[in-house]
Amino acid sequence: MSFARFGSGLCGALALFAFSACSSTNDSSTSMQQGGASGGGTPGASGGTPGVVGATGGNGSGQVGATGGTPSTSVGGTPGTGGTAPATGGTGGTPGGTGGSPSGGSGGMPAGNGGTAAGGTAAGGSNLPAYAPDPRPIAVTGTDKYSTSIDGQPIYLDHSKPAMGKLVLFLGGIGGGPGGGGIESFVHKFGFHTFSPKTDTNLTGGSVPQMYKDAAGDATNVEANRQVADARMELWDGIDRVDWYSHAGDIQSETIAAIQQAETDDPTGDWGFFLDDAGKLRTGDVWVVGYSWGSQTWAMISAYVPFGRVITTSGPQAEGFPNAQWILNPSPEGTPGDRKYLLVGLQNPYEDMNTVDDHELGMVTTCVNAGWTPGVTDVLPTSPGPYMDPQRLFAMIGGDGGTTPGGHTVFCNDNPANGWVPLCNYVFGQQ
Repeated sequence: MSFARFGSGLCGALALFAFSACSSTNDSSTSMQQGGASGGGTPGASGGTPGVVGATGGNGSGQVGATGGTPSTSVGGTPGTGGTAPATGGTGGTPGGTGGSPSGGSGGMPAGNGGTAAGGTAAGGSNLPAYAPDPRPIAVTGTDKYSTSIDGQPIYLDHSKPAMGKLVLFLGGIGGGPGGGGIESFVHKFGFHTFSPKTDTNLTGGSVPQMYKDAAGDATNVEANRQVADARMELWDGIDRVDWYSHAGDIQSETIAAIQQAETDDPTGDWGFFLDDAGKLRTGDVWVVGYSWGSQTWAMISAYVPFGRVITTSGPQAEGFPNAQWILNPSPEGTPGDRKYLLVGLQNPYEDMNTVDDHELGMVTTCVNAGWTPGVTDVLPTSPGPYMDPQRLFAMIGGDGGTTPGGHTVFCNDNPANGWVPLCNYVFGQQ
C-alpha cells in the first residue's frame, strides 16, 4: 500500500461523463466551527471569482489547519489553511471587499465566494456547516428485519445489529432504478437504516443546453457553470433553478415520506430519529452512497447540503463542466471535503497514471478540484490496512471481477473473501 500525495498540477482535460449503467472522519453530530480568515481578499466581479483566504484563523477557538491545503489552479487562487489541527484563532485581518451577488443557483448561494457582506469570512465566524448534536440516543429494539418497498423504493433495517444511528441513502448507475448498484449487501451487514429513493437517473451533463456547454470552458461564466449542478439540486429538493429542466418529486420529500411510513410499519425501528421537530430531514445523520451516476449526483448535491458522510464509487466526473460552480465554488454550508470518500478502479498504481484524459483518473482530478481531502492511497486486494485519517481517496488496483470486483463497480459486497473488505470497513466506520 502506498500513500501518494499530489497537487493541482494533476488537473488536465477531463473526459466527458460517460458512465455505464452497468469514495475515520469526524462524523459524530457535534458542532464544528472554524476560525475566520485574516484577510478576506477581493471577491470577483458579478459574484464570480472568490478572493484569497488568509492563512490564520479569526477570533475565537476553532479548527485551524496546521499546514496549508493543496493549492488549486481553479478559480480562487491559493486556498487558506487546511487540515484539522485544533488551535486558537488569531485576530482577524482586514475584511475583503463586498461579496458577490447571489447567482440564483443551488440553494441561492453566492455566485462568488466573497463570503459575508463585509467580504471574506467574518472574524471568529464559521465556513463549515454546524452539525447539531443528536437530539437523543437512537432507540431501536427487537431482533427482526424490516425489509420492504415503499412506492417502489427499498427500505431496510436489521434490528438485531447494533444501531448505527445513520440513515444511508443509495443512488445507482445511469438509467437504473432505485438502489446503489449492489453495495447495499455490504451496508446491510451493519445496523444502518437504509433507503433507496427513486429519481431521474437519466439527467446528466449531456442534458444541459448546448449554449451552456459551449461556455463551460470559461471559468468566469457563472451562469453556464451553475447549470449542471443546479439541475441535480432539483432532484434533491424540487426547487426550480434552471429553465430547461423540471422533475416531479424530489429525493428529500420521498425520503421524509418513507420515514414517516416506516414509523408506522416498523414502530420499534425509531425511524423518526432522522427527522427534527419540524419534520425536516436531519442531514447531519444521513450518509449518501453512490455508484457511477449516483456518485456524480451526490458529489454535486453535497457541495450544497451538509451530509454526515459522502461515499462515492466509480465517480464523480466533471461531466463536461470542469469549471462548474459545484467544483470551483462549493457552498461553505455544504459537506466538508474531509467527510467525502472516493473509491475508483485503476489498472495501475495511481502514481504511475499520467494519461490526463483517462476516464477514471479524471474522477480523482474532479474531487481534488472540488476541495475533497487530497492524497491518493493505492489499495490492492491483498492490502489489509490499517486505514486512517486523512485517507479519503482510494485507487482500487486490480480485482478479480467477482469476489473482489474491480474496474467500474461498487467494490464493497457481503462476501467475506472480498479483498476490499478492510477498506470498505474503514469507509463505513466499521474498523
